[in-house]
Amino acid sequence: MLKDDFFTITGKENGEGQVVYHIELNPNHPIFRGHFPGNPISPGVCNIGMIKVCAEEETGSNLFIGNLKQCKFSHLVTPGENKELDIVLKLEDTGDIVKIAASIIKGDTKFMELKAEASKEQKA
Repeated sequence: MLKDDFFTITGKENGEGQVVYHIELNPNHPIFRGHFPGNPISPGVCNIGMIKVCAEEETGSNLFIGNLKQCKFSHLVTPGENKELDIVLKLEDTGDIVKIAASIIKGDTKFMELKAEASKEQKA
């Protein structure tokens, strides 16, 4: 439920061994009013969710992250200062499992790094 509500995918670039999704946060989303009033930040679970949505877009599958190997938050994602972000994905599809290595960045600033394994189910 995050896509086209909490954030929007504004573009995509395929690179060598990776794909970059350009996203834009919705600073008026109710999550930001509660997390935290007067100093809104994107909750970590929403950051993980944005990565998951982009990985689903790329694989064409619904994904369930069952093994979170690494999740490092380096900077706060704030919708006022960091409305436009990039999600960099490196995916390895092994059949039923998708290995995800991802980061959320803006320019030289890395907000988050994630390494995970997700099971997949084909979208109808």
